[in-house]
Parts: sequence; C-alpha cells; structure tokens
Amino acid sequence: MHTLLGYSWAEIASIMAIISVLFSGIYWLIRHGAKMLNNAISAGTFPLQQQSKELKQQSKELINAIKQLSGNFEEQHKSLKELRDEVEQHDKTILLHDEKIKRLEERK
Repeated sequence: MHTLLGYSWAEIASIMAIISVLFSGIYWLIRHGAKMLNNAISAGTFPLQQQSKELKQQSKELINAIKQLSGNFEEQHKSLKELRDEVEQHDKTILLHDEKIKRLEERK
C-alpha cells in the first residue's frame, strides 16, 4: 500500500479531518467571542451614542440659529449704513442752509 511520510492515505485523511475540525472550532470560537465582545461594547457605549445623536441635533439647531442671527446682523448693518448715508445727507443740507443764512445776513 502507498504511504506518505510513513502514514497511509486513510491515516492522513483522518489527521486532516481532525485538523480541519479543530481549525473550524477555533474559528467558530473566535467569531462567537468577537460577536459577544461587540455586543458588550455596543451595550456599554449606547448612552454615548445617544448623547452623540443629541449633540449633533443641538449643533444643527445652533448652526441654524447662528445663520439666522447672521442674516439679521447683515440686515441691521445695511440699515445702519443707509441711516449713516441719510444723516450725512442731512448734515450737508444743514451746512448748505447755514451758508445761505450767512449770505442772507451779510446782505442785510
């Protein structure tokens, strides 16, 4: 009968079967352990995940509030510029009136 390294083909097949069962058992243990560890980590970090979601929602609300305030600020800045321009025009008008009054007083 043919042999390989002193073992018959039936013995080699048996050894390979045992090795494959051992490796598949170890693989299953590792996968099962990883799932259990993952579940434990998920359960432990659940409050942190909830806080993260709440924080994201609050940050979105804050960003929207800042955008709204920014828009109001731009409108107020524009209104203030228009008001300054109007005051400047009034100042020029007052100066013109002062000059006219001086000329009229000089004519008298």
